[in-house]
Amino acid sequence: MPFLRQTSGNGEKMKKKDKAAIYKNPLTYPATFIIPALIVYGIFYVFPTLSGFYYSLTTWSAKTVSYDFVGLRQIKDVLTNPTTRTALKNTFIFAAGTVIFENIFGLALAIALNQKLRTRSVLRAIFFAPAILNIVACGMVFKGLMNPNTGIFNSVLNAIGLGALANGWYTDHTMAIYSAVIMDFWRAFGVTMAIYLAGLQSISQDYYEAALIDGAHDWSMFRRIILPLISKTITVNIVLTTIGGLRIFDVVYYLTNGGPGYSSQVMQTMAYSYMGKGYWGYSSAISVVLVLLVLIVSIPLLIALRSNDRRVAE
Repeated sequence: MPFLRQTSGNGEKMKKKDKAAIYKNPLTYPATFIIPALIVYGIFYVFPTLSGFYYSLTTWSAKTVSYDFVGLRQIKDVLTNPTTRTALKNTFIFAAGTVIFENIFGLALAIALNQKLRTRSVLRAIFFAPAILNIVACGMVFKGLMNPNTGIFNSVLNAIGLGALANGWYTDHTMAIYSAVIMDFWRAFGVTMAIYLAGLQSISQDYYEAALIDGAHDWSMFRRIILPLISKTITVNIVLTTIGGLRIFDVVYYLTNGGPGYSSQVMQTMAYSYMGKGYWGYSSAISVVLVLLVLIVSIPLLIALRSNDRRVAE
């Protein structure tokens, strides 16, 4: 028995030495966690992304057994497609609408809910709740609200004497994309509000107290204290809503499906449509155009906003 205990003790010492040898290199321990994640990331993100860029330069489709490499001709075909111009216009309309409304109302609501209200926690939860709802359910709800005949929108407008403003909403060629903007605003502005709340709560109360002593009113406090001190938060929200607006798919798909006709078609729904028709290379080319569009818009915007942040900080 003493021999067994001694052997057991030596075995434990050997295990400790082996572990010490394994983690002697300071990079070994983090590598055991990072490498598997990088492998998964490479398989499920990097490889499909690079494959998409490659297939965008080919005639790959469900109608042919083989495909040819055509280079940038496929991208040119996408850019000269009349549907692309409609999709680009609607994508910019959607992005502009979501950026403006979600940031203005998100900031206003964050300021209101940052006050010492007894029910502010409940109100925060209520306004954030739409962000966690299923997008299919949101689409069904807004189809009911915007129904031309029985929807609440038109019923309220008729009841208050504004029946002239009632229209088909998502079934109308001119209003379909704006209906999608309204739905996305309702669903997503709670996230913007939450980010602004985080920025507002990082502002020390000393600034407000000093401003009150100097006799500053609400507008002066907003312009000279709140806006400068949450400039980085504003940058984050504007960039996120811009990218999200340009990449929009689910809201338009479940509310209008790009219709009526192509009146609310955006770049993502256009790519999805061609993918469903079996034009896989062409659909990949549309996605590449969208990626380039997001980079062209978001990178200069980010640079401009960050330079403004530095000027504010100085």
